[in-house]
Amino acid sequence: MGGKRNGKKLRVFFKQLLGLVDLKYLSCIEQKGLVVHIHVDFKRGAKFPYKGELCRVHDTVIREWRHMNLFQHKTYLHARVPRIYTPEGVKQVQVPWAREGSGFTLFFEALLLSLAQLTSVAQVHQLCDVSDNRIWRVLEHYIEKEVKFQDFSEEPVTTLSIDEVARKKGHVYLTSFMDLERAKVVHVSDGKGKESIFSFKERYEEKEGKVDDIETVVMDLSPAFISAIEEAFPKATIVFDKFHVVKLLNNVLDSIRRRERKENIPRFNKIRYLLLKDPKKLKKSQRERLDEFLTQANLDTVKAYNLIQMFKRGYEYQKPSWAGKFFHHWIKLCQQSKIPEMLKGAQAILTHLKGIMAYFTYRVTNAVMEGNNSKLRTITKRSYGFKTLRYLRLMIFLVFGKLKFDVPRLT
Repeated sequence: MGGKRNGKKLRVFFKQLLGLVDLKYLSCIEQKGLVVHIHVDFKRGAKFPYKGELCRVHDTVIREWRHMNLFQHKTYLHARVPRIYTPEGVKQVQVPWAREGSGFTLFFEALLLSLAQLTSVAQVHQLCDVSDNRIWRVLEHYIEKEVKFQDFSEEPVTTLSIDEVARKKGHVYLTSFMDLERAKVVHVSDGKGKESIFSFKERYEEKEGKVDDIETVVMDLSPAFISAIEEAFPKATIVFDKFHVVKLLNNVLDSIRRRERKENIPRFNKIRYLLLKDPKKLKKSQRERLDEFLTQANLDTVKAYNLIQMFKRGYEYQKPSWAGKFFHHWIKLCQQSKIPEMLKGAQAILTHLKGIMAYFTYRVTNAVMEGNNSKLRTITKRSYGFKTLRYLRLMIFLVFGKLKFDVPRLT
């Protein structure tokens, strides 16, 4: 009696684990080596609902699904899936534990989605013993399903962050668009420049968004981006991201360093990293090496370095009027330095000063996007070897899209 009771309890336990409905029952649980097979059947004479009617069984189809491991054992769910008579002809019943056409249970797909957000698909393949292609098909199904049902009338984007995504240095392939207030990616387009901006505009309007929703756009200083935003979102205020503004000046500094290095090689050994790195993040020994280099006040590199450090302090002002006076004074100092590269850099700042000054009104940056740089670099590494960028786009949505997947919760 005790054995029968325990067996019944075990079957009830497995039914709860699998989410089986009343018309289903466990016919057999067997272990073969390190694999567990759970067999599910339906009761003789059972009828199944179809559009409000209970329909009798015509015949059955044997199906198999991979389920989450039972301890260390790979687990499969097997079932006779009924095909039923309906007013529209014979139809196959949709089982409650898996989506149509999938070879995995919903719980197993939830596991794949969770793991793929934390590590590479190659590692998910190793952990779960599922081919890369099958994992990507699951990811693509759920990600595209959620993206398809975007509705910008419910969540309008008011502050838009735009950033280019390069799979390898010097090659930009995708442009990502982030709702900065909600800190989530809402669109990823192929290519860069004007076409990517209009790709987002088309998508935004297609999903019930209005052009006038976009009040502020945070972006780099790309001329193609600037003209496209002015055309596509004429009422939006452009804010040039301070990270990219400083990057522009650092590129100027590096060009000066390269020029002078040809004439002063011993003094320039191993100094590039120290010049471009945030001084606050340098180790003590690095700081000492940099300070020693900066004593050479006659070098254009040293003069430019000090000017750029001064420029960065301009972002500390709270009042826009004070910041404006500071930057105009800084531009004059660059002109007085007569360093050719700094003259060009100062002119670039002057040309883009309106967008730079907009920061002091809106106080928005691409910091959220830049804060994810390490994750983004990891994602681009995961895309190595892909024939297309489809999977890179999927990974960006998966990690940064804050998508809500219709799968069982694992915790």
